[in-house]
Amino acid sequence: MSNTDATDTESFDVNHHVRELLAKHHSIAAIWSTDDVRGVRPQLTEDQAWEVLQQVDRHHDASWGICWITLETVADDLYPAPDDEEEA
Repeated sequence: MSNTDATDTESFDVNHHVRELLAKHHSIAAIWSTDDVRGVRPQLTEDQAWEVLQQVDRHHDASWGICWITLETVADDLYPAPDDEEEA
């Protein structure tokens, strides 16, 4: 691997590395990113989307898990959509 490959964050697949680490411990995890949050609420900034993910991580219900509705609900709680978006 060249130095360029090692420092290229665009080609770094964090999901692959996390899954390898978890597999060593016979564990699994669903991985959500700020891209997922911004998929349901595209007007949020990267920092706002990160805050949504942190809130979801701290308060999700393990009986229900995390899904698209979870991300959208928490995003709406933290950053209510302007009235014109709600009507659309």
